[in-house]
Amino acid sequence: MTYPTKKLVPFYSAAYTRSYLTKSYERINIDQAKTKSFHTCYSFIYHLKHGNLYIDQAKKAPMDLKPMLLFYGLVQFLKAIILTKDPTYPENSQVLAHGVTTRKRKKSGFIFLDDEVKIQKNGLFTHALGKMFHMKHLANDKFKMRHLLQQLPEMESLFIQFNQQSFLFKGTFHNHSIQYDSSILDSYHMTVNRFEQYIKYKEQPWSKKGVTITEGKQLITIPYSKKPSPSSGFPFTFDDQGHPYLFRSREGYLGMPELLVHYLLLYNLSMICRYETEWWGELIHTFDGNDLPFITQYIDFTTSRIGALVVDTLLPDRTK
Repeated sequence: MTYPTKKLVPFYSAAYTRSYLTKSYERINIDQAKTKSFHTCYSFIYHLKHGNLYIDQAKKAPMDLKPMLLFYGLVQFLKAIILTKDPTYPENSQVLAHGVTTRKRKKSGFIFLDDEVKIQKNGLFTHALGKMFHMKHLANDKFKMRHLLQQLPEMESLFIQFNQQSFLFKGTFHNHSIQYDSSILDSYHMTVNRFEQYIKYKEQPWSKKGVTITEGKQLITIPYSKKPSPSSGFPFTFDDQGHPYLFRSREGYLGMPELLVHYLLLYNLSMICRYETEWWGELIHTFDGNDLPFITQYIDFTTSRIGALVVDTLLPDRTK
């Protein structure tokens, strides 16, 4: 699911962008949609353009600087996406803060995978969570880096190599359904009926007629009416080829949209590369500990993934 960001090029036309924003506002019943699209049009374009510039520079930059460039690229993209839902953004200075914090000085023996970020009450993260994904809060306000990385299927192979443990079930799309090995029921300690209720509880937008799960000899089949995607917001996660995954335990799923998983990871990595320069330099150049393979694989993956997620969010009907 690595879409070229050239699909965003039409937005560099003010006329196209005004029409797009007008339709976006009308869909969510915002008054004076056309007038407000005129006011937000150029802000949207510049945020999108700056996001692309940061990501392009990250592709060329050394590892020492990549996290900072990727984070600020994602910030610009998020601001553009928020403008499609909230024409008043930024309404006040509170929403301009990052909305996330982490320990500024790392303790001796610091391990990145065990480091945490904490969500603050106000800021870009919380505003995006509400405006883009209609979520007022998350179940937790602190998140470890290893748990955030485990939300991404591309990282699973590395966790298996280091920990000899898989944390995801891979599904396949087949005849308007998603199929999983029936052993997933044992992992969730559920019957078919209970698993069906669990999926329904998440109220996923892609299944308009509800979910009726059938159990074959070795497969669990979950029907869908509209093919889901990373922006669907239900308890699945996707690799960059669009394959759907479920976590092997309910506790593994953090309930966080993938764009915001990247926001938290890149926020912390950008803070480390700016303010923990000695630790960051030693990590990159001495190959000490287990953090570097995870960080390197994540940075390589997310450099192309961010653009794909932005395209999927802004143009969901054109990425299938």
